Amino acid sequence: MELAQFIIDNIEPILAEWEAFAQSLPPGQDMDSAALRNDAERMLRFIAADMQTAQSDAQSAAKGRGHQPMSRDDTAAHHHGRMRLVQAFDLAQMVSEFRALRASVLRLWASQRGTTESLPMPELVRFNEAMDQILAESVSRVSGDMERSRELLLAILGHDLRNPLSSIRMSAEVLSRTGLTPRQSELTAGIIRGSERMRKMVHDLLDFTRTRLGAKLVIASERCELDAVCRNIAEETRCGHPERQVCVESSGDCVGFWDCERMAQLVSNLVGNAVQHGQQNTPVSITIAGDEPESVKLLVGSQGPTIPPDRRLSIFDQLNRGQQATEHSGQGSLGLGLYIAKEIALAHGGSIRLVQSDQSGTIFEVRLPRMPAHA
Repeated sequence: MELAQFIIDNIEPILAEWEAFAQSLPPGQDMDSAALRNDAERMLRFIAADMQTAQSDAQSAAKGRGHQPMSRDDTAAHHHGRMRLVQAFDLAQMVSEFRALRASVLRLWASQRGTTESLPMPELVRFNEAMDQILAESVSRVSGDMERSRELLLAILGHDLRNPLSSIRMSAEVLSRTGLTPRQSELTAGIIRGSERMRKMVHDLLDFTRTRLGAKLVIASERCELDAVCRNIAEETRCGHPERQVCVESSGDCVGFWDCERMAQLVSNLVGNAVQHGQQNTPVSITIAGDEPESVKLLVGSQGPTIPPDRRLSIFDQLNRGQQATEHSGQGSLGLGLYIAKEIALAHGGSIRLVQSDQSGTIFEVRLPRMPAHA
């Protein structure tokens, strides 16, 4: 009997083995038969139908390379992946179901034929192709839903942290204006600095989840003096890191039509990255060059470990934490600073790149059009 017809004629024995295996997994121990079987019957009928569909050599080759087109988004495999995620199956457990299903079908078919030898190779190939497709669809659904759930969790967490952080900062600022001892003033200043660092991290976290969920950064352009923004960030950095020298130099016209708050975030992230990864007690340099008529150039440099060549292409990727972060920086990092800086530059029609990382220092360059297209 051909394998496709065997599957159709023996769906119940195959499903019984599927159910028994699913129930042996920790999440399935308290599930009923309907939940355990889920979409297994529909997936088996899809496999049989796919095997009985005519297929050219080119289509077979494309399947073998994983290039076959994915089915619509409401298939049995998609739904199975979604339900297994809801039922608390992890990815490895779900994949093991398909491995067990493959083994069950082939073992039962061979048993009916009376031998495990000389199984028709073309049918085995078609069966494995169909199995691989439903596995890929289920994994794709689970992976996508897990990623979206994580991002939504980060967004909600970041949003809900803002109010208590604001309360902590405001309370500390009120305390700082009362008659405190020098030691109390020092501790209060530490609370303010810590809450400000957390505020920036929450801001970056919210921006990250917005961009990952497909939303664009909100840009409210206005006349902005980039040199003034850089000097403010330099002063804030010196207050938080009195041991570090932050130098600002500017030339030419440093005015453009940008979102001033976003520019401050971009500069703060670059300077914060330089402080965190740079060598202790070495200066951080900020240079603004407004000599070109259409754009302004910003350079942020520091002394520190050379960035390895194999990491330079991914330095702006999300959640990219430097492996050589200095422990003395005293500042936590989500690994989002450079990623958010890149998104802000791109949102303004600009660019950001690593222009140098060697023994003489590391330099990042940002180029911003004075009048972005969105403005």
